[in-house]
Amino acid sequence: MKPFVFRALVGKRIHERWRGGYRIARFLAREMDSVPIQIEGHPPLYVDLRGLDEHALSLYRGAPLRQVPHEPALTELFHRIVQPSDTVFDVGANLGLHTLTFSKLARQVIAFEPNPALAPNLRKTVAKLHNASLLEICLSERDAAVDFYISEWDHMLGSMANWTGQPSKTMSVPAHSIDSLIAEGMVPKPQVLKVDVEGAEMLVFRGAEELFSGTDAPRFVVFEELNTASAKLGIADAAPAEFLREKGYTVYLIEQNGLSPLPKVRPTAANLVAARGQHLELTGPFNVA
Repeated sequence: MKPFVFRALVGKRIHERWRGGYRIARFLAREMDSVPIQIEGHPPLYVDLRGLDEHALSLYRGAPLRQVPHEPALTELFHRIVQPSDTVFDVGANLGLHTLTFSKLARQVIAFEPNPALAPNLRKTVAKLHNASLLEICLSERDAAVDFYISEWDHMLGSMANWTGQPSKTMSVPAHSIDSLIAEGMVPKPQVLKVDVEGAEMLVFRGAEELFSGTDAPRFVVFEELNTASAKLGIADAAPAEFLREKGYTVYLIEQNGLSPLPKVRPTAANLVAARGQHLELTGPFNVA
């Protein structure tokens, strides 16, 4: 009965309009800490609904889903660039939506997610993927403990930068560089990197200096620019893109209808892809519904 009432309440966003609606919804969801979301062609994705985080609720409302609903342009790009023999790093895996996609496309997927609020369900999601593993660590420029900020309003917003303006709690989490993990034999060298770490992308890249300088550097790096967050870490706008350009990559802006040459002026929040060498398969429009 309670799940039925909860679905009725949040399904049509009634809880947002009724006085006391959020309080009632939270009461009904107090045991819904690990709810499976069915996505066609994939094992279930597990989410925590107790905080009424909008991203998790949108997945719950839409389930069962015909396809991975998160960032469709990126999903199509992944289908174009990931090869069956690849190892893919999903850095900043969050709920694991892109991890699901990578698992279908690649030989091996390693997900990185330091946010302890997401870890229990991400473990369950990854455990059902035959070729995926999870490292509950932060990737940065060196091996050390770092401060990690988690929004109290949306637990999916976790970052090394306290940039959201929302009430946050601070935790110390272990951080490692990609170069040290490879040197210690903890992970293999990846052919594709996806890096979405809320403004700390440049720190991840600095920690992979040796990887990017080698002849077997990743073919593709898909990453986010979030200048508002990066500035909190003392990172200049466009620094990650410039770093990769200096390493021999061509960088493109990812848009809903395809890729375009990287403009000098672009949105403060943008998704980019860096390609090493000439990759003509990147051309052509995306087929995004």
